[in-house]
Amino acid sequence: MLNPLRTFFVLICLLFSLFSKATHNRAGEITYKRIAPFTKVVGGTVVQVYTYSITIIKYSDHGQSVADRCLDTIYFGDGERGIAKRINGLISQTCCIGIGELGATAGSIIIPDAGFTVKLNTYTITHTYSGPGQYLLRSLDPNRNGGVRNIPNSINIPFYVESLLIINAFTGANSSPLFAFAPIDRACQGICFEHDPGAYDPDGDSLSYELTQSRGGGQFGSDPVPGYFYPSQEGGTYSINPTTGKLSWCVPNFIDEYNLAFVVKEWRKNTSGDYQLIGYVMRDMQVIVKNCGLNLPPSITVPNEICVEAGKTVTATMVVSDPNNGDFVTVEGGGGAFAASAPLPSFNPKSGSTFSTSGNSFNVLFIWNTNCDHIRSQSYYTTFKVSDQGSPPPKQVSFNTLKIKVVPPTVKNVTATPAGTSMKISWSATACSPINNPLVGYKVYRKGDCSPFIFDPCSSSIPATSDYVVVNDTATTNTFITDTNKGAGLVVGENYSYIVVAIYKDGTQTAGSAQVCAKLKRDVPVILNVDIDSTSTTGTVWLRWTKPLTTAGNFDTLIFPGPYTYNLKYRNGISGNFNTIQTYTSNLFLKVDTQFLHKDVNTTIPDHYYLVEFLTGTTSVGTSQNASSVFLSATPSDRKILLTWSSKTPWFNSKYTVMKKDPSSTSFSIIATTSLSSFADTTNVANESTYCYYVTSEGSYSDTSILKPLINASQIVCAKAIDFTPPALATLTITGDCPSGRLSVTWNDVSALYKSDDLAEYILFYKPTVDATYQEIYRVLQGDARIYVQDNPDSYSGCYAMKTLDTNANLSALGPEFCVDNCPEFELPNIFSPNNDEANDFFKAIRVKQIKEIDLTILDRWGNVVYKTKDPFFKWDGISQVSKVALSESTYFYVCDVYESRLVGIVKRSLNGTLQLVR
Repeated sequence: MLNPLRTFFVLICLLFSLFSKATHNRAGEITYKRIAPFTKVVGGTVVQVYTYSITIIKYSDHGQSVADRCLDTIYFGDGERGIAKRINGLISQTCCIGIGELGATAGSIIIPDAGFTVKLNTYTITHTYSGPGQYLLRSLDPNRNGGVRNIPNSINIPFYVESLLIINAFTGANSSPLFAFAPIDRACQGICFEHDPGAYDPDGDSLSYELTQSRGGGQFGSDPVPGYFYPSQEGGTYSINPTTGKLSWCVPNFIDEYNLAFVVKEWRKNTSGDYQLIGYVMRDMQVIVKNCGLNLPPSITVPNEICVEAGKTVTATMVVSDPNNGDFVTVEGGGGAFAASAPLPSFNPKSGSTFSTSGNSFNVLFIWNTNCDHIRSQSYYTTFKVSDQGSPPPKQVSFNTLKIKVVPPTVKNVTATPAGTSMKISWSATACSPINNPLVGYKVYRKGDCSPFIFDPCSSSIPATSDYVVVNDTATTNTFITDTNKGAGLVVGENYSYIVVAIYKDGTQTAGSAQVCAKLKRDVPVILNVDIDSTSTTGTVWLRWTKPLTTAGNFDTLIFPGPYTYNLKYRNGISGNFNTIQTYTSNLFLKVDTQFLHKDVNTTIPDHYYLVEFLTGTTSVGTSQNASSVFLSATPSDRKILLTWSSKTPWFNSKYTVMKKDPSSTSFSIIATTSLSSFADTTNVANESTYCYYVTSEGSYSDTSILKPLINASQIVCAKAIDFTPPALATLTITGDCPSGRLSVTWNDVSALYKSDDLAEYILFYKPTVDATYQEIYRVLQGDARIYVQDNPDSYSGCYAMKTLDTNANLSALGPEFCVDNCPEFELPNIFSPNNDEANDFFKAIRVKQIKEIDLTILDRWGNVVYKTKDPFFKWDGISQVSKVALSESTYFYVCDVYESRLVGIVKRSLNGTLQLVR
């Protein structure tokens, strides 16, 4: 911090420079970085500390008439502001005589062919925020340089830049994006211009880009500059790539200076896994358009996106070319890999002549030795800028971006070891766990077969097409888990494949490991059939299972010599206890029976479950998985029967065959095969006729050594086709003549259009206003004239809708409504002569139609009421209602509220005027 005397002197210098000289700002931005320590202990409690180093970067003119600022003001966005000191250039005790950074070796930007020098000024300050929040950092300087084409009167317009700092306790420390290339660039008249800022994020956050207007208007300078326009207003296109940040302007039409502005937003995944905005930097840059004559820009061609496993070397060949064969071209790299942690990449040569006998180009070799610290979810957008020597002058530049994805090594040495109905999965710990992006755990995936799947080594997710699903819901840092199928146990007879992925703090996930395939020991029975043999309340179910295998690695009869027992268990319902319904025991392993016909079962109801327990002596070795029969349901409809079925089996059913028996048939026949669990029978189905069905399932275990296919039938179910479907809606057509009050409603023949042979009636509904309730007003039998006529001048408006009814009493919903409105009329004359000559003796309405009532008041010239009425058909004879005396010839005044019957209800319309009473 500055001492008070020093601060006073600095402020005096700053004010003197403000009022004595102009700054002539051309470009700039504000960046920020959170600095340690991030926590401190207060009263025994650890609290967060939110201290940031804030940097203002500005590019200005240099000269005797240009102010040289050693201080700048920054508004922190929390109601406070600070004075930032310049940290580059020459700074003396009397800062007013210091100058900003000059000279190519000192980092300034010199544009000799533009006739002036651009000076770089870097100011820094630290500030501590009280807590989380959104803070808008702002810097406002008195003026810009003169002569900017798209900023009218630019010499008198303030230069303004801003950045948004979002402090969120859940997303952790954050620093703003930075830029590899300066915001001063040159363009050529008539040639497409491009610029890439080489933006990169020190934290590896995702960046996006969007255009904005240069600021400097309004009270705080945050509004767009008055009269500012995008260069595309003068023709051509102007855009920025939202992902790479490359700015394109095709083409500059005028030799002049332009200021362009854009915003770089940074995004980070929150605790829910969604990308969240965590800040942005606004950059205001300047482009000087020159006449480049015949000089065309060089180019650099880079490979498509490169994906590399951390620890391996990226080697890429880039081609530099120039349309002006023989130009000397310089190559610069920035952002992306160049902003990563060490080791940084290299490329050679950094310059060269494009002249060659084989073409106007030369190759540049890019090399980057990656390591674990380079692992992150976002790719490295590495920008290359090529500049020619300007032959003919001035110089030309272009940009290209090499996208590099550094992925963590896949998990190695995955094994799967069976243990009962579970599988133990283990693997080797990953060798990569960077400090800034540490390993947070592993996830194990499983699928139910051994078919191979080749994973994309650059993919950060396991695709659904792989059929792999997560076994453990929460990532663990252990290097093993036990898969129990969430407590339900795995299936003997199924093959299981496993892969393991590692997950890092920023969400990066490795590609799938090499898969390992395993299956449980066949030391317990495998259930094969739960087949409905007959359907009734005393039906039968045929059951079958396999014996355990006595081959190596399965059941050992030498260790377990018998006797051997199979307990067949049954349960009706999706939960509850299994009860033993049959026991087979033998001292000889091969002599034990493996099938049973279960009798007296109510097969008309669902949820018949079976399993087989295996014992050697009195010791239970284990049980098979439980399996249910296929249960079929039939839902009747109009000339259709909808069939659905379900079952729970440890094997996979891949095909279902639907069997049907017509009322005239004595046997079933196949009507469909499907892999779905539903089927709609619409073929030759007549209402009021009964049809019977059953379904057979065809399935198998993934273990090819087990018998297949496994065929199991459902119970037989019968259903009568009944029409429960309402008829189709009719379409109304309304024609009418409002002045006459005549209206007709017609509609289409639904039975003809939709082939609805059971249509019975059309029912017409009406309501007088939109807020009223529909009431039935008319019924028409099918076959009668489809028309309704209303002839009432006083109630023309209203809404109409229709329902249709079939012979099975199925009533449709109310169809679309169609509404018409009244055309009310009410008109008063302006003269009448109550002299009993039977011509114009009364003051009355000339036209009255569809009027609910009125509120008419007639006054004399002194404002006295002489007549009042609410009757729209009134007749006033010129006699005062108050004095009962005939009024004299004069001019009278009236006000009249007219209440019209409209579709929305009663609507008031107000009239006023004068009338002449003539005797």
